[in-house]
Amino acid sequence: MAKERWIKLFMGIAALSCVVWVLSLAWTLQDYWGGSAPAAATPLPMATDTPEPVKSDGKFRLLALGDSLTRGTGDPGGKGYVGYLLENLKEQSQQEIVLHNFGVNGLTSVGLAEQLQSHLNEIKSADAIVMSIGGNDLFQDGETLGKLDPANIGQIEEEYLRRLDGILHQLREQNQAANIYLIGLYNPFIELGNTETTTKIVRDWNYQTGEVTAKYPQTVLVPTFDLFQLHIQDYLAKDLFHPNAAGYRLIGERIASLMSWEGVGK
Repeated sequence: MAKERWIKLFMGIAALSCVVWVLSLAWTLQDYWGGSAPAAATPLPMATDTPEPVKSDGKFRLLALGDSLTRGTGDPGGKGYVGYLLENLKEQSQQEIVLHNFGVNGLTSVGLAEQLQSHLNEIKSADAIVMSIGGNDLFQDGETLGKLDPANIGQIEEEYLRRLDGILHQLREQNQAANIYLIGLYNPFIELGNTETTTKIVRDWNYQTGEVTAKYPQTVLVPTFDLFQLHIQDYLAKDLFHPNAAGYRLIGERIASLMSWEGVGK
């Protein structure tokens, strides 16, 4: 008897489920065929204007990096080649020039590579970059003069070129458009002993440096060896290592001549 009661209960539940299903279907068909059409979905707002890119303020941004030459050490007026370059550029154009000079006395390629991370914004926004580096790597406060054998110089040069390549790579990662001007070395010891040896070392250093810069677009080595070669004493400061005002002026004018096609003021 209990079994029959369970069977009747299940049959009742099934019948009730069928009724509910039929009523639901009828309601759905009535709503579909006889009801009003569903309201159209509210369209999503669409952007009518593309945001304008940041407009140029018309200024030319010059970034100076490197060692004591970029700092202007030896120039009584403190201008250095960067100051004379700036004067020349202002004579070429009425365009406002914004200068950031991060030159540091005694800086080597190791220090410059580390310094770049502190000036990423200036690197990214620069229209042109000037840079002096390598003199302290090679001469090491004059210590190299006591050890001019090829093995020692070769090791110093190899390490410097590897770091220079890394520096230029970092600059190009941050800024693909700016022209980069790397200042070549002159020989401040050209009138001292071992003239032939030191001259050969500096010339080879510049050549190898030029090979590295040639790997990167819009990057040039600015020669300075010839500017000091014939009248070195006329262009050196009292320390007989850094340029004086006249020497810095020569370097600044040479860079300005290379930058004359840069587009400053256009």
